Amino acid sequence: MKEMLVKLVKEVNEIPTVIRDIMAARTDLEKKLSQGGDEEALRAVRDNLAHTDRELEWLRSRQTAAVATINLLSALIGAGRADDAQAVLAALVKGEQKSAQRDENESNREKSKDQEELKVDTFAIKEVKPGKSESTVWAIAVTGDGTEYKICAKNGNGQALQASSGKQAKIKYRPMGEDKLFAVSVEVAG
Repeated sequence: MKEMLVKLVKEVNEIPTVIRDIMAARTDLEKKLSQGGDEEALRAVRDNLAHTDRELEWLRSRQTAAVATINLLSALIGAGRADDAQAVLAALVKGEQKSAQRDENESNREKSKDQEELKVDTFAIKEVKPGKSESTVWAIAVTGDGTEYKICAKNGNGQALQASSGKQAKIKYRPMGEDKLFAVSVEVAG
């Protein structure tokens, strides 16, 4: 129980520093957004900015809750109701354990969903062009049934995709949209 109270006090003291750091990162994101760039990069910055805002909101709520809990515990102890304060701490510990278990279960579900999304197919690579960023390439590829896709690959996968131009490539990918795929791994098939 004592550990929980120590943790609450530590959170109240540390959260403002974390909020300041995140606000500085948010300012950098806003600068990147105002500088413009290609649409894909801007979308990634906007997504990151939205995630940062949600994280800030959560931290502020967490800080408010921690302060309120400490004030409640102080009031209970000041009123001579230490047993009630211990009951509140016990409930917090129990709730935190349930929350940790729920987070772990959700994380496991998300991991398995990500693995399910990945698919593998062999494509005839018709053409490979550089993308807007330095390490990105886009290929026009055709499956065995004649369906044409635009495949994005980065870094080492981009280099492997370039090497497979005019050849067959076995690609593990994640769908990005209608006819667009993102290559997770690329192997030249012949």
